[in-house]
Amino acid sequence: MNPVIKIQELNHYYQEAGRKKQILFGVNLEINPQEVVILTGASGSGKTTLLTLIGCLRSVQEGSLKVLEHELKGASEVERMKLRQRIGYIFQHFNLLDFMTVLQNVMLSLELQKNFTPAEAKRKSTEILQAVGMGKHLNAYPRDLSGGQKQRVAIARALVHRPPLILADEPTSALDRHTGQEVVELMTALAKEQGSAVLIVTHDSRIFNITNRIVRMEDGQLDLDYQGRLSVALPTLTDKQLTDVIPKINILKFQPGEIVFRQGDLADKFYILMEGEVDVIQEDPGSEPKLLRKLGPNSYFGEVGLLQQGKRTATVKAADSTPAKAIVFERTDFQKMMLNSEMTSALLNYQAIKIEQREAKTRPSVYQQLPLANKELQILEDYCRQTSRSKIDVLSELVNQLPTQIKDSE
Repeated sequence: MNPVIKIQELNHYYQEAGRKKQILFGVNLEINPQEVVILTGASGSGKTTLLTLIGCLRSVQEGSLKVLEHELKGASEVERMKLRQRIGYIFQHFNLLDFMTVLQNVMLSLELQKNFTPAEAKRKSTEILQAVGMGKHLNAYPRDLSGGQKQRVAIARALVHRPPLILADEPTSALDRHTGQEVVELMTALAKEQGSAVLIVTHDSRIFNITNRIVRMEDGQLDLDYQGRLSVALPTLTDKQLTDVIPKINILKFQPGEIVFRQGDLADKFYILMEGEVDVIQEDPGSEPKLLRKLGPNSYFGEVGLLQQGKRTATVKAADSTPAKAIVFERTDFQKMMLNSEMTSALLNYQAIKIEQREAKTRPSVYQQLPLANKELQILEDYCRQTSRSKIDVLSELVNQLPTQIKDSE
């Protein structure tokens, strides 16, 4: 499978006051088909420059940038124009033409392809608009639509010609939280269904959970956004707590099928999966290994043994089909994080109870109860009353289930 985007040692410069100013420094990035990647970073960090280079809107100056297996270093304007026709663009301000209907706005994208008849363009445009929930608004004008409806039309316009690459620039900036989450989930679901890769430039941490990978641009240099990844996996950590723990993390990579840890090993690390998948396996004497569950990006594991101050209760290995990459905390750093964030401690203890009760049915002798104290229950309830709506959504189910869980563990 060839990458949709492959960037190697990309540098870019602007002229400022007669001087050459470097904007991008040795950028390296690969994005594969059906992958959803978020690019985040402060204003002026170089995100927009990189997006316009990938979108074939600027000439590549130094390094290698391949889009859809075409090298853009040295590419002519005609070559870049042809590539632009194979890319779907979604803009923060929708960029719909006010004098055209919804259907005409989407059809225009196909008419520019030059290989669709008007009848085909109308049929395909109608189908994609129905897919994004706008089938009843074909003859409406943009001025008559809400922000969420306009963005749905923009998504339809970007996807109607089934491009292998979607570029989205701040697609939720003009939308409220619920609508933004809804349209981004719709966009990524449709893109994956078509086999497209998606690159989203955004500051909006509310949509970080829809991605396979988060990368961060800092002063023209690209790196993994550890803070964004941690905030998705552990939404109970405050910004200050996230900043405090980042210097303590390590990154470990595992080849397909490689063992992360074995059942019975001393629990000494906590893991947050960044890329790939891992299998959680039960290995008991006298019986065949049993797959308990698969975990994907943004999942964490290893907390049960640490919270019990004991040994691993299952084996974890990288999936046979793909390598895995994880953020890793040593035992002492994990314990400090628990002490500094009562909310995170309550959340992980609750998840440990769920795992314990689910798996104790088949292994009653292995697990000890981890009752959640009334104090920790109060922490969860107080948090959900005081925190932002996005985190309430994450935790409301936990709070609703807690009284039953505690009762069951008594």
